[in-house]
Order: sequence, then C-alpha cells, then structure tokens
Amino acid sequence: MTWRTYLGRTMTGTLGTLLDVSAGSVGMSLNAHDDVQVTCSRASLDGVDPVFRSYRSGCLVVTYEDATGRERIISAAPISAAPTEDRKAGTVSFTGKGPGWLLEDRVLLDKDYSVAAAKDLRKATIRFHGDTWPSIVGEIVRLAMLKPGGWLPIVTPPRETGTRQHTYEGWNLANNGAWKRIQEITEVIGGPDVAFRPRWTDDAHTAFEWELLVGNDQQQTLPQDNTVVWDGTSPEGDVATIDVATDATGVAHRVYATGAGEGKTIALEVAQASALAEYMPLVEKVISDSDAEADKSGVSTLLQSKAAAGIATQQLDQIDLTVHADPLDKPAGTWWCGELARVVTEGWLDVPDGEHLLRMIATKYTLGSDIATVQCQADYLGEELAW
Repeated sequence: MTWRTYLGRTMTGTLGTLLDVSAGSVGMSLNAHDDVQVTCSRASLDGVDPVFRSYRSGCLVVTYEDATGRERIISAAPISAAPTEDRKAGTVSFTGKGPGWLLEDRVLLDKDYSVAAAKDLRKATIRFHGDTWPSIVGEIVRLAMLKPGGWLPIVTPPRETGTRQHTYEGWNLANNGAWKRIQEITEVIGGPDVAFRPRWTDDAHTAFEWELLVGNDQQQTLPQDNTVVWDGTSPEGDVATIDVATDATGVAHRVYATGAGEGKTIALEVAQASALAEYMPLVEKVISDSDAEADKSGVSTLLQSKAAAGIATQQLDQIDLTVHADPLDKPAGTWWCGELARVVTEGWLDVPDGEHLLRMIATKYTLGSDIATVQCQADYLGEELAW
C-alpha cells in the first residue's frame, strides 16, 4: 500500500507535482467537509507554480495505491489556509477542506448580477416545484458556480421530476449561502445525505473532478453499488479493534422550533415523541432557524420538519472500528464515509456475535498507515443494529 499527496489546481482539476510528505491525515464526516493535513519537504515545492500551492487556488489530492497497483483518489481538498513553513526543519504544512467549503462563500441567486444591476436581485426568486432532492442540490451547486471565477470541476446530478418544493428569495442574502442551503436540506426530516466524491477524469491520471452524490427521494442515504464486509471473527481478520460508546446527549422528547418574526408573530412549531418512556424524565429542547417563515395560515413546514427531526427517544450507540486499509477485495477508495458496512463479529468481550449493518459516519486515515479509523452507527433507516 502507498499513500501519495499531489498538488492540483482547484478550478481546473489539473494534477500537479507529487509532494514528499512526512506526515498527514485525512478526516471525513457525513454531510461535512473533508479535512486534510499534510507536511512535506520544502524541497518538493521547488519550481512549483504558486497557483498549485496557494490558498484556494491550490488543492491537496490524496491518493491510495492498493496491493494490486491501482491508485484511487481518497480526497481532493482545496487549500484552506496559507501554508506554514518551518525553515529550521525544512518543511511546509498545508491544510485543506472539501470543495463544499468553497460554497460557504457563494451566494445562491437565480443568475449572476452585475454591480449596476445589483438592486434587481431583491426581486429574484429561485423556485423548485416538482423536483427531486438530487435535482435541487445539484441546481444549487450549478447556480453557485455560474459566476465570474466561480467554476469548479464538479459533476452535478441531472434534473429530474419529483415531488419536492423549495423557494429561495433573492433579497434574503444573509441566509442564501449555497452551502447553508444544502445543509438545511440534509437536516430536515427525510432529507438526503450529500457528498463530493473525487475521481480521476482520465486513465493517465492527469486530472480530477468531484462527483456530487445526493441521496434520492426513496433512500436518503448515499448511493452505493456494494456493501463492504469486514471480518472481525479472528485476530488476523479485517477488524483490529472495536469500541462501543453510548451518547445520550441527543435525546429529546419534545422539540420547540422557532423561526422568523418577533414577539407574538414569531414562527413556531412543536414536535413530540409518540410515546414517552415511563422511566425517563422529560427532555425538551429549543432550536431556531431565523430564515424559516410561516405561511398565511401560520404554519411553517420547514420548522415542522426540523422539530420532528430533533426527536430522539433512545441514547445512541456509536461503534468505533479500526480496520486494515488494504485487504485485497476492499481497499480504501472502494468504500466511503456515508455508506453501509457489514461487520461480522465473534469472540469480542462486549460485542455480540453475528453480522451487524452499520453506517459509516466518519473516517480517519493517517497517511503512511495501513490502519483506518471508522466511526459507525446502527442503520436505523434499514436493518437495525443486532446488538
């Protein structure tokens, strides 16, 4: 197995020089930005065009070559801060974040407005009617890129007919960040998972792009062709360690959600668990979204969804695994954060024997290591954890 880190050009996907990396890591979390950290020799940057190594214009492209010699991109993360140089050690350290981070600073509008026409955007409206989740998220990303200097090599889903509806008003600039709107969609009840997955654009591996993956209306989780199976039945198996952690901080029996407006006119919705446990004292939480408005009848469907999504009556079990990154049939780059994994266990002290369907919610790779850390939760959308 071999980890590599290249520099690339964010706006074109052009692959640049291979860095001499002495340390680094890649972290991924579901519906969040990749986090890449690398330290390389100063000498490996000699002669490199500053475009490849500078804030935003440069990109850290991390790859993994498995035992069969196939090299896959694990993460492509635009450089998110000015590099730091250690002159004594002769090293330079870079940090990068996934491409969704760039959308935090893009305003969602129906078109690009010149400075002279800026006042017209107050009347602009983006209206989705009869769309799917992938169509809406894809269109948000596409519109965010249709600006001078806004292009990114992101492949968006095709526009499809569905049942989803959303309206965004141009005057609401403070809440129209493209990534903010995408996050809102992932957070409502029944909302989809979203990922920007890097891939090569050619067999010669001279360029890369990101494929925008969005859960669909039938299954909100990310699409996947295969489910990785990790064997934890023997010391020589795929699974090195398993740790089960219980977190009750998310428990809420009743959720109040407030939105736009002031005083008695504020938008307000409440959701409550269908049944309360006799043994557990009531837990109430308040959430707010200043962008959520009520309709003429006083109802806010957005707040209703957010309140309902906040209901949780059971403490959550999180399962942390350390797995080998390069088994021949399932190396890193063939499975991803957000996908399902089947973990087969036998003989663990605190883990029941059997096969467990788990969703990977976070992954962490240490460059140069054959061990990956994977945080999982029971897949309550499909088969439940058998523990």
